[in-house]
Amino acid sequence: MGGMVEMKYAVLGSGSSANAYIFENGAFSFLIDNGFSMKEVMNRAKAFRFDIRKLKFIMLTHTHQDHCRGVGRLSRKLKIPVVMHQDLSRSEADKISPFSRLDVVPGKEYSFDTLTFVPFLTSHDAPYSIGFYFAIGGTRFTLLTDTGVIPEDAGSFIMRSDVLFLETNYDEDMLANGPYPPYLKKRIASREGHLSNESALTFLESLDKTKGPSTVYLCHLSDTNNSVKILEEMVKNSHAQKTRKIIICHKGEALEGKNE
Repeated sequence: MGGMVEMKYAVLGSGSSANAYIFENGAFSFLIDNGFSMKEVMNRAKAFRFDIRKLKFIMLTHTHQDHCRGVGRLSRKLKIPVVMHQDLSRSEADKISPFSRLDVVPGKEYSFDTLTFVPFLTSHDAPYSIGFYFAIGGTRFTLLTDTGVIPEDAGSFIMRSDVLFLETNYDEDMLANGPYPPYLKKRIASREGHLSNESALTFLESLDKTKGPSTVYLCHLSDTNNSVKILEEMVKNSHAQKTRKIIICHKGEALEGKNE
């Protein structure tokens, strides 16, 4: 009899510039988003001993460049499909130019190999933006970034998850006093913008302390409007860190996944 198959994952990069997440279980793996060049994402995956040739598809949350810049080329190189919202127009998909596309409907469950997943709508100013709840290798995940509010569907999936990737894009004071023009500040802080540190941590504090994710990755920190030091201090003073392991994804850095 063979040994147990190891499920592993990594944040290959998170922040304003480029985002990508990889998950692997045995001979099967997949990416969520890829804002990196093909060479860079392959190097980052290799650094954590992921074999990029095992990729079966790429899940796409939305079509902003920091999430989709490298999706099409990698899809074509490996001849693998891109999973995207069924209503994403051909013109939007053509910007990515995937090898092929697999259309999904928010709220519907899908299965592939050892993976089951459910896409859900997010609140962001890119057409048909989605997040994902999924289970692979006995671990349940929710990925929720690039949203101005936390959708009700996402909240219910989060409570069923072991691991949560949650956006902490900006510090409210840094955004208000920062260099961005008023229209851009308004866009970021809107319901179709991004989650602030304050909003994300308030949400985590509101969760049932005996349920939900044991590990939380705080992701997608803005280069201009956030600071790891500020967020670390906020986490330290938050009740959420008393019941969950909270890990801050530094801007641009890769991070090997660990769940408690």
